[in-house]
Amino acid sequence: MAILAFPGLISCSAPRSFLEVRHYHLRSLEMLRGLDAPRAEQLHRFHGAVTARERRNRLGHYYTVEWHGPEGQEEKPVRLVFRYRQVGTGSEIRSLVVPASSGSTGKAELRVAGPAYQEGGRVTSWHLGYYRGDQLIETRQSYLWE
Repeated sequence: MAILAFPGLISCSAPRSFLEVRHYHLRSLEMLRGLDAPRAEQLHRFHGAVTARERRNRLGHYYTVEWHGPEGQEEKPVRLVFRYRQVGTGSEIRSLVVPASSGSTGKAELRVAGPAYQEGGRVTSWHLGYYRGDQLIETRQSYLWE
């Protein structure tokens, strides 16, 4: 019995990631019907937008990034480098650099919305680098990123 349980423990011991990325694409001004989670996200993104223009400027891609660690580097400042391509820009790579204060954990929201989304269109591929000081800690990317 103990021999059967041992292989299960090995498969669950993968190293923990330092970086988590969640993506939401707000693509329509019309409110979703019936789906609670996407509707709640849509309501959250449109909160405070009164006019049609304000609501249109909220359309786009939202990336929520959470990071932690690694141990021993909590005092170093955090820098997130987000590079992406859009439908309307072809192979041009655009980027957002988000500095954050030091600490063991943190959270940031990256947005490709408003005029950037209206002119460039939807994001087709992306790559995110998580730095502590000048050291690259971890990366995440979409399937289509080269």
